[in-house]
Amino acid sequence: MSAEKGWTFALHGSESLVMAGQAPSTATYSATAHRTTAPEALQQTGTITTSKGERKSEVVYVVGGTGYVKEGGEAWKKGPLSDRDIANDVEDPVVDLDAFGAYSKSAKVSRTGAGGADVRLQVTASGWQLSAARSRPALKRAVREMEPALVQLRGAGVTATDSQITLKSLTETWDLDAAHGYRLTSHRYAYTFLIPYRGGDITVSQEVRADNRGVFGGSVALPSGAAAAREAA
Repeated sequence: MSAEKGWTFALHGSESLVMAGQAPSTATYSATAHRTTAPEALQQTGTITTSKGERKSEVVYVVGGTGYVKEGGEAWKKGPLSDRDIANDVEDPVVDLDAFGAYSKSAKVSRTGAGGADVRLQVTASGWQLSAARSRPALKRAVREMEPALVQLRGAGVTATDSQITLKSLTETWDLDAAHGYRLTSHRYAYTFLIPYRGGDITVSQEVRADNRGVFGGSVALPSGAAAAREAA
């Protein structure tokens, strides 16, 4: 991916929290991301839409290893990419592909496309308790992304421990263009956790897809207001 100055990605995502007897809480996300490679920087502009029909803009930048996030009319917030609240807003397929190296040996490899010209790498997992999933490289993102929902649920009285929460399924798929140096063409990521509650399960799910839309020849620069952003709480 470093062969070009930058890339443009179309991002689409959805998440849901389903509890028996209650209306599902859902949200969808659509965005465009420009990712430069030299220097490494990201600009991500999109919209979040909730199941109640509420819409909120979201702008994300990553410059110099620091993430900057602005949602709707709220003030900018910033923080290191190790900060969960920042990391969960950043969708960077190039960084994700680098991180994939830590667990790529567990991927199933197959040929796709006309004449098998493309390569698909896929990792699947299921049945892991949350307590064990925390230390597995392939599951760390799913755990991080699910944590905010878990914090809210525990604040609302859900008492399930980490050893009682189960990863029902996880699928991560990378499609690579073998004819062009194994260039990333798409990345899909989906998971579902089951959280026991009152004899049933609360289901927390998320799915994210990034599709490569081609070379980006521009540059990414922080807006003036972002530089004075406060650290994320």
